[in-house]
Amino acid sequence: MKKNQYFVEHFIEELYHNGYTNFISQKEFLFMKGKIRKEEYSLYSLYPDSNYVLLYNKEIPPISLLKIEAPSLRHQDILGSLYHLGIKEETFGDIVKYQDAFYLFVISSIKDYLLQFLVEIKNEKVHLEEAPLSLKENFVQEYNIISLFVSSLRLDNVLSSLLHSSRSGILDKFKNKEVVCNYVETIKPTRTLRVGDVFSVRKCGKYKFNGVLKETKKGGFIIEVLEYK
Repeated sequence: MKKNQYFVEHFIEELYHNGYTNFISQKEFLFMKGKIRKEEYSLYSLYPDSNYVLLYNKEIPPISLLKIEAPSLRHQDILGSLYHLGIKEETFGDIVKYQDAFYLFVISSIKDYLLQFLVEIKNEKVHLEEAPLSLKENFVQEYNIISLFVSSLRLDNVLSSLLHSSRSGILDKFKNKEVVCNYVETIKPTRTLRVGDVFSVRKCGKYKFNGVLKETKKGGFIIEVLEYK
């Protein structure tokens, strides 16, 4: 809780002092919403379903988009290189794969530093260049579409079917705080899912509940779940 309070105070100070924040995760944004009035900020989303947002109360935050030509690498490889260079987590946002290249959202003040020093990732030479920010309009979150039969819309029941796990195994994941719903750790396995709910299980995946496709005669449901790629 103290860590969450620190994030809230830090980002609110940024908003009031600079007129905008750095990148905020969806979870951090949820904590902030209860501390500032809606009329005190505007929300800047990178693209639909992005993991990060920015808040501002004057002008749109100064952000840049960098293209990384390294198709054989993975998201986590790029992330590791950013940490190795000492880049603060709040100064970069989503890393997006689009048309055989990766794109990285950054606060503009670190753009030149990355263009100069991010030249190698996992012993592989990479080409880095600035891309037009308007390219983000083409970015969409990709999903695997999963249809499931469930006896109820309770979160524990859906996870049991989705992960092919026993109910006791799923309950253990709740007890161990491995389940997150709408970017908040939840300890209520009985929560009823609503359309648009985003939930994840540590080391298993991230999903969005897309609704009921059909209700069966025996009171069950055929549902659609979107699995984040």
